[in-house]
Amino acid sequence: MFENIPYYQGKMDLWYSFACVGIDLLNDKGHLCFIATNKWVTNNGAGILRNKVIEDSQIKQLVDFGSYMIFDSANIQTMIMLFNKNSDNDGYNFDYRKLIGNDVKLQDVIEILNKTSTKAHYLTPTIIRDKFKNKFLTFSENNDIFEKIANNAIYLEKNELSQGVVFPQDFLNKKNQDILGKNFVVGEGIFALTEQEKNNLNFLEDELKLLKPYYTTEEIHRYFTERGNKLWLIYTSSKFKNPNSFNNYPKLKAHLDRFTQIITSDNKPYGLHRTREEKYFIGEKIIVIRKSVGTPIFSYCDFDCYVSQTFNIIKTKKCNLKFLLGLLNSRLIAFWLKSKGKMQGNNYQLDTEPLMQVPIKIPENQQPIVTLVEQILQSKRQNTNTAELEKRIDVLVYELYGLTDEEIRIIEG
Repeated sequence: MFENIPYYQGKMDLWYSFACVGIDLLNDKGHLCFIATNKWVTNNGAGILRNKVIEDSQIKQLVDFGSYMIFDSANIQTMIMLFNKNSDNDGYNFDYRKLIGNDVKLQDVIEILNKTSTKAHYLTPTIIRDKFKNKFLTFSENNDIFEKIANNAIYLEKNELSQGVVFPQDFLNKKNQDILGKNFVVGEGIFALTEQEKNNLNFLEDELKLLKPYYTTEEIHRYFTERGNKLWLIYTSSKFKNPNSFNNYPKLKAHLDRFTQIITSDNKPYGLHRTREEKYFIGEKIIVIRKSVGTPIFSYCDFDCYVSQTFNIIKTKKCNLKFLLGLLNSRLIAFWLKSKGKMQGNNYQLDTEPLMQVPIKIPENQQPIVTLVEQILQSKRQNTNTAELEKRIDVLVYELYGLTDEEIRIIEG
């Protein structure tokens, strides 16, 4: 039912549609004010709402309470937003306030409303509608630097990115053990298997072809991915949705049949929930940890490597992937993502949309950065320090984007 409303979008919060309809209902002088979650400014499912706000209204004020939870009964971060019905004014300014840090108190909330808090950013951003269409609504006092970084840049496209495999039942958890009974052990492999489980099940030759090397954050690090998987993935697509589809795989069938009661995949009983295109797991690629603390994590991998939805994968022919790896791991791109990307507190959330908005500049000669990345990869494998090599990449990236010494000092804090 809900999918049929005009402002429906996948992964949306329900209130987004109420906000869109509210703007429609305003007369020419009407104002709309909400206090709601602050994640709409960067949420993948809020693109329709953001465009509605940009195209059909004028933002008057955004007050973001940051990490402070306004409502005792709801563990959500919130903001006050005030719009008026207006599709004409362009290049206008508005009042933007945001609490910064994880130690904010109720007194800071009161003070930001009075514009006296020292833990807040106070800005008057300029909204040029064409620049913000299909973009996140993020604002910074360093807007001139961001415009310079984005000038004449290119961007990754949707067909160059993929999330990893989605399968809720990788290993048995306590909740599902309670359903199945005490004959089942928490941690047992379901669609994911340890090497020992794989060997104990003694699969047939055709069954082994469905097992793929499965990697986790234990092997995937900043810059490099370790060879040698410890886990295996039963990689089955939607064609295994038919209950008879596993008749030629008797041992795999017997294994998964034990867990039929708790498998929730759209392609049950034998298919993974979302397999993704297999090309993303094969050969050379950049693996991105979707949620990372402190710094973004981009990892180079040139062998078959299957990962879960914890990761995104980049495969592009726009440039050398080692060059792109050095660029994405640079301090400049971390600075961009922290201000213009999607953050949860101090955590970077590198979903598809933020990755598609990273401005990429490709020099005529990519080799200097490629060479440094190759040295870093070799050093990482030998567990030696790469800080100096990474600093040299930072310098080359600053030069590539034409930044001044003062702009570099701002980026480096």
